Amino acid sequence: MATNNCIPVQFLETSSNAFYFGAESESEVEADSYTDSFHSPTYNLQCKDNKFLLLNNDGQFQLQDLSAQEQCRPDCRFNIHIYNDSSLEQMQGISVMLYTNRNGKKIMACCRDHNEIYPEAMDLPREIAEAAHKALFCLTKLSGEKYMFESIAYPNKFLGFEPVEGRPSLKKLVLRMKGPDGVDDSSEVNLNRCNE
Repeated sequence: MATNNCIPVQFLETSSNAFYFGAESESEVEADSYTDSFHSPTYNLQCKDNKFLLLNNDGQFQLQDLSAQEQCRPDCRFNIHIYNDSSLEQMQGISVMLYTNRNGKKIMACCRDHNEIYPEAMDLPREIAEAAHKALFCLTKLSGEKYMFESIAYPNKFLGFEPVEGRPSLKKLVLRMKGPDGVDDSSEVNLNRCNE
């Protein structure tokens, strides 16, 4: 059972119009965690101006215009690996990791300070014990095929896109802060299912 920093209790008895409870020992309590669902559908990720996310030859995430044929390349196909969340304060949406494959390795989209998203090769964890993992996101459906990815490690920050300096036709993947009016549409992603 996940406790969310509360002490779990067990009902013992009633007596003289009172209820009596006993605290469970801490050894009986499991920490909040994320467990592998063994489900990883494959998608193309498309932003509002019809550019597609890819892992470029330099090993960086970027968005660019792609023809229908180019969209089938392996560096444009992303897996959304789903995790089961045991926490009591589940966010709206599902817990996921976003990755692509290159040279037999899984390349994860990871978050770090300064709103950066960077690629990192790692194996998919079967269980994540920490509450905030750098590669874990909450995937929320908006409408139709539109979704948002909120960072678990950086709450209220969402995967988004911004132009690459000096190359306005390219965009890079970043974290965008949720403002008072919500998140702007640069954080909305269309998920287009890839044919396997």
